[in-house]
Amino acid sequence: MPCKPGRAAATRSLYRVAVALAARVCCQTESMPTYLIASNEMMCRVLARRLGALDLPGPIAWHTPQWLREAAPAPTPDRPSNTSPDPAAQADIALIDCSGLEGDPRALLDQLQARLAPRRWLVLSNRLDASLMLHAALLGASGCLAVPAPVDLVCAATALVWAGGQCFPRMALALAGASETAASLVCASSTTASG
Repeated sequence: MPCKPGRAAATRSLYRVAVALAARVCCQTESMPTYLIASNEMMCRVLARRLGALDLPGPIAWHTPQWLREAAPAPTPDRPSNTSPDPAAQADIALIDCSGLEGDPRALLDQLQARLAPRRWLVLSNRLDASLMLHAALLGASGCLAVPAPVDLVCAATALVWAGGQCFPRMALALAGASETAASLVCASSTTASG
């Protein structure tokens, strides 16, 4: 779906701001892996290449949602259960796509938080509704993005989240009236992107 001229300019502008913010914090954080969790391999390859150009923490690892559902690795003689946690539990940023999954996507978000505990993360979904956004925000997600979306917009949102900003759809503002908890999760201004 092609973008409207005004929307394309806004996307490019958001992208430039997010890249500038990401560059500013690049040296301020220790490097930990970036995770892409999605079923769409082509999307992950494109995003990994584009996000790699933004100097996001590496390596950039791609996994399917089933990877999150797998049990944590069992203790072995080389890695007893009392050693440091699995390196996967030390994610700096994660991008998770809940599109096309059967069942409740909130369960997948719970699994992401339990397995990776990322510092920052962004949720993509083709069924983005108030309950999913609220659940993600309460778990600590830095943003939600409705897909399909242009790859530049996904990269800009990811860079903004990595830089410490938040990126929620405008419809998330409706949550502010739904509960006091939700009011602290979104901006009260005309945009929900913040940095």
